[in-house]
Amino acid sequence: MNPADPPGQIDPQQLMKVLQAAHDQVATALWLSGGMLCAFAAIGCMALAWRRAALAFGFLYSLSLCFVRNGHAQILGPLGCAWALMGLFWPRRKIHP
Repeated sequence: MNPADPPGQIDPQQLMKVLQAAHDQVATALWLSGGMLCAFAAIGCMALAWRRAALAFGFLYSLSLCFVRNGHAQILGPLGCAWALMGLFWPRRKIHP
């Protein structure tokens, strides 16, 4: 906003930038909140020894990180998804002949 503008006049370009920044912050907060719920559920499932459910919630937590615009989250999200999927399909015990 230009200080020389009369009060009550808003620059549409500046308003769009502010609204977009607010939208991005709210979207990130919602993704992280959903991810934290999944992480909490994964910890609860681990405590109850529900292996597959814990891995599924861990996968959902990692998936939520993929939607956050952050360098760390964009690296850890896909790696966590791959790790959780590998754990889901890994046999529980080795079968000895």
